[in-house]
Amino acid sequence: MNIEQMFNFSLRFLMHQRLRSFLTVLGIIVGISSIVLLVGLVQGLKQDILVQLEDFGPRTIIISPVNMQGGGSIGPGSSFTPTSGKLFEKDYERIKRMPEIKTITKVITGQITVEFKDQSISSQVYGIEADVFMDTLSVEVDSGRFLSASDGAVAVLGSKVAESFDEDVHTQSNINLGGKTFKIIGILKSTGNSFAPIDNTIMIPFDQAKDLFSERLLDDEISAIRLTLDEGTDVDAAAIEVEDIMMASHRVTEDEKDFGVISPTFINQQFSSILDLLAVFLGAIASISLIVGGIGISNTMFMSVMERRTEIGTMKAVGATQNQIRNIFLVESSIIGLLGGLLGLLLAAVLGFIISLLGVTFIFDIYVTIGALLFSVLVGIISGTFPATEAAKVDPIVALRYE
Repeated sequence: MNIEQMFNFSLRFLMHQRLRSFLTVLGIIVGISSIVLLVGLVQGLKQDILVQLEDFGPRTIIISPVNMQGGGSIGPGSSFTPTSGKLFEKDYERIKRMPEIKTITKVITGQITVEFKDQSISSQVYGIEADVFMDTLSVEVDSGRFLSASDGAVAVLGSKVAESFDEDVHTQSNINLGGKTFKIIGILKSTGNSFAPIDNTIMIPFDQAKDLFSERLLDDEISAIRLTLDEGTDVDAAAIEVEDIMMASHRVTEDEKDFGVISPTFINQQFSSILDLLAVFLGAIASISLIVGGIGISNTMFMSVMERRTEIGTMKAVGATQNQIRNIFLVESSIIGLLGGLLGLLLAAVLGFIISLLGVTFIFDIYVTIGALLFSVLVGIISGTFPATEAAKVDPIVALRYE
């Protein structure tokens, strides 16, 4: 009996037991569709993050007073505590000497109470050098204008800040920041970028922010340094150079760094590692349903062996070998795994399309698809191996007498 005959023979039996076969296949369908859906959603999230990273700026580097790579430990009884230091204008002046820098700006940030008419909220304020900040970040003005170097007590609002108040916020209106009045001269368009959360910030001139946060800051202290590099510059090499300059300025070693250098590569690596781990974790959880499905296949195959003992005895009586009997049942369990995999992929594709229509990014990855299909067949083969082996051991005399 060749493989084609085994396939047709097994398929006819599965069609004869339609309900049982469907319920067995259903476990594989749920498992495969769950794996493909969860991995596709994680990959869609990863793609969205990479798109937002492009808005962050492929040649942008931010120097922060917080080092997220060290200063803590992870384990029982411990918690990760980033090393935190301070940045000063001397750091800005030293970094500014790098020849590959196109634009560089110092920034002062802080959380403050914002009052507009009878309503108050808490918002992040950016004190920026207006003449260069626009070159380090892609922002567009929805109404009014952006800050200029000659401005005084004026403010530009992010889109979400402007929408936070019950009453409409317009340019030329006055707004109170920490007890000081500022005139709104512009409202920005929404960016939707979580890596550069301009939508949730208020921008004011650098000197105004320095005065506003004077009680919180030391002399010449700044909150961050933001720079962009010339076209063609090796961003990773420039980031290493920035780290070297900052370590010399702060007189610290690699392990003692009290600052952070954030580059597109750094952000990409951090989020990619987290999301890849998340994809593996969710895929492993979804695989539990495949294990359950595999148990269902084993149960079905054992029942099939018990019901077909006479048939097995007859085939052995007319010359079928143990290997042929075993292979028939292996082909049958493989068909169940294959059908479950194909239908699971179809279900995942339909659900993924529906999810995409709801505005959620879903990626139907070809490698995940092929891997899931092969995995479903493998589950079928493994689940059917023991029942098939037991079927091959059936004594034909006992089996014929069993009738």
